[in-house]
Amino acid sequence: MMIKKIKRYIIKQKLKIKFDVSLGTNTSVNLQCNFEGKNVVGSNTTLMNSSVGLASYISGNCKLNKIKIGRFCSLGQNIKNGLGRHPSSVFVSSHPCFFSSNKQAGFTFSNKNIFEEHLYIDDKKKYYVEIGNDVWIGNDVTLFDGINVGDGAIIANGAIVTKDVIPYSIVGGVPAKLIRMRFTETQILNLKEFKWWNKDFNWLRNNYTIFSDIENFLNFIK
Repeated sequence: MMIKKIKRYIIKQKLKIKFDVSLGTNTSVNLQCNFEGKNVVGSNTTLMNSSVGLASYISGNCKLNKIKIGRFCSLGQNIKNGLGRHPSSVFVSSHPCFFSSNKQAGFTFSNKNIFEEHLYIDDKKKYYVEIGNDVWIGNDVTLFDGINVGDGAIIANGAIVTKDVIPYSIVGGVPAKLIRMRFTETQILNLKEFKWWNKDFNWLRNNYTIFSDIENFLNFIK
């Protein structure tokens, strides 16, 4: 227990000094995580094998694994991903003892994995989920494997997301469905082309006031 606490403290200090990353109490982050900088990870959160973009933050009590998070994202509390899946057709049973050698129940009949328990968003099988830039995810959201959440999207509290979320959409429900689009098609196209999250901090600091109105913003950047 003491060794784990020491390792956690060392990782915490390195991230704080090198990348300006702040980790909350009882938060676990492994060395396979990459941070772009100016990030906050809330208390009692587990973040493993993941990538977090510039200025994105993760609130408390989240359990995230193999998730790629873009820039300027806001993640609420109690968000989960990487839960895996079980067969629901063709296979007679959904129990992993018939298709997995991982012994999830403490035993298995199968000497090899014959069902893909996780879906990935990349060919290298590095990430289960990819979240774009400027995404807001509410509390108590579950993200299924193999999905992409587009830039500027919003996911409502309590949603279970089973498929891709298109850019600048608002989704919610179980399973999550489209509620509405945030802006017009033209406005969304302009935002996607401009990619404000790639601007340096000085530009953002000097122009933050234009972010309060989409029409003012688009007129300014023309």
